Amino acid sequence: MGSLYRDLAPFVGRFRPQWGWMALGTLLGLATVAAGVGLMALSGWFISAAAIAGLSSETAHLFNFFYPSIGVRLFAFVRTLARYGDRIVSHDATFRILETLRVWFYTRIEPLGPGPLGGFRSGDLLTRAVSDIDALDNLYLRVIQPTIVALILAVMLPAFLFSFDAGIALAAAAGILAAGFVLPVMSGKLGGAVGQGIALRTSRLRTRIVDGLQGAPELIVFGASERYLEAVREENRGLMEDQRRMSRIRGLSTALTTLLSGLTVGVVLWLGAEGVFRKEMGGAGLALVAMAVLAAFEGVMPLPAAYQFLGRTREAAARLSEIVRVKPATVFPAVSAGPPSAFDLTFETVGFRYAVDAPPALDGVSLHIPEGRRVVVLGHTGAGKTTLVNLLVRFWDPTEGRILIGGRDIRSFSEADLRRMISVVSQQAHLFNASVRDNLRVACGNASEADMKGALAAARLLDVVESLPEGLDTWIGEGGRELSGGQARRLSVARALLHDAPIWILDEPTEGLDTVTEREMMASLYRHARGKTLLLITHRLLTGDRMPSGTGEREASAPGAPRSSDTMVMLDRGRIVDQGPLDFSF
Repeated sequence: MGSLYRDLAPFVGRFRPQWGWMALGTLLGLATVAAGVGLMALSGWFISAAAIAGLSSETAHLFNFFYPSIGVRLFAFVRTLARYGDRIVSHDATFRILETLRVWFYTRIEPLGPGPLGGFRSGDLLTRAVSDIDALDNLYLRVIQPTIVALILAVMLPAFLFSFDAGIALAAAAGILAAGFVLPVMSGKLGGAVGQGIALRTSRLRTRIVDGLQGAPELIVFGASERYLEAVREENRGLMEDQRRMSRIRGLSTALTTLLSGLTVGVVLWLGAEGVFRKEMGGAGLALVAMAVLAAFEGVMPLPAAYQFLGRTREAAARLSEIVRVKPATVFPAVSAGPPSAFDLTFETVGFRYAVDAPPALDGVSLHIPEGRRVVVLGHTGAGKTTLVNLLVRFWDPTEGRILIGGRDIRSFSEADLRRMISVVSQQAHLFNASVRDNLRVACGNASEADMKGALAAARLLDVVESLPEGLDTWIGEGGRELSGGQARRLSVARALLHDAPIWILDEPTEGLDTVTEREMMASLYRHARGKTLLLITHRLLTGDRMPSGTGEREASAPGAPRSSDTMVMLDRGRIVDQGPLDFSF
């Protein structure tokens, strides 16, 4: 029980903003049960008393039908109104709680990506953010509120029945406690492991389905679709078997609750009959007591099934906590220590490992890029080029050395300030399942249509966009699948151009482009990059970039003149192995 509390306590604490609504919902739930007990008890007494009074004309004439009938109508009205209010308030509170949890969960995982979060599969993350959080609605709506109602009922009903007979009160209390607390604990133990299995199998099944949809073309091309589908079927069969086991446990708990209800009422009738025989209780009073006890079980009937699913709720909470407990790779200050004096970049003996026992991705890299100058970083796959980008945008922090912008350590900048300084075209830029316009506004929310078209023109994509059915408002699909690979790449470049920061990082910006388009786009990029600090990451020299022959420089005014600070750097196994001047001859 202690471990259950530890797993769920952090999430119960998140309910605090909704405690007012939760308390109101609990009161309405208690009013519903109390009105139901009153309705059944008074109706039982009324019918019995009316029947007894009707045995003779004298008693029938004296029997007051008016006040009991008002009471029955009043209890029925209160029960209906309270139940409606309970459903509205409790479900509204639950939805607010789920909203709070989703926002909280996202704010906790957003700083993890794409560093530590990269270790989790996208389908698994989707299941945690949606299904696992949804599973927590069981906690308040089906566990906390009904348990509180049952506890109050277990005190109030015996206290009421004690005025009729102490034995009846004790029998009713024993039955309610057994049905409301012993059976739920038993159901929780029987369903705990099965519920955890359902949560895990649901996660694995959804992850497989998402992976299968994302990798469908490869599965089809290699003829592996049927094998993958069989794996999905096998996972689904396991989930269905767990659900069948859970249904059997639920059926057992429901049957036992019904049996306990009947036994308790039977004992109450037996004890009450003794009282009637001894003339200590009237027949109508016995009907009142029996119906009150029978109606009281309505308040405890849902508890065994709710506790049965606590194992699933606990597993969902544990899976959410697993991610929440992961520490971000970087922590930003709330406010920058101060603005940079310039926008030059300096890597001071930077070293980095993705894991303690992993080989160095970067090893003692020292590099300076003066403001407004350009550096091309060359190297084979795995040389450490993309790691330079990841460290500069602070997806990770160096394990050795430091990175400076304008003489200030980038760790001294707030996240908002650092993001404003840098425009990035990453190697695997993500395009959202939205319109071209919406994808561009990711970089600049208040960009005008003219600004967007200017960025698209610079990326050599404007003609393509204007030829689309709805222009900028054309939906491009998930990952930009409605565009070709080259068009998607150019859209990500246009987005970076629209951001227009003083520092540009281009990681393989022309990947997938033909030679002509590559040359045109790079010429446009270099024109727009004048005055910007530019870091270009590539595995090969691009069209128009070349190492100048000899040592002489052309006139600075010549169109393709190299500048002394325009440099090529060669990386190999995380180290700079060569560097020299580079001619951007466009």
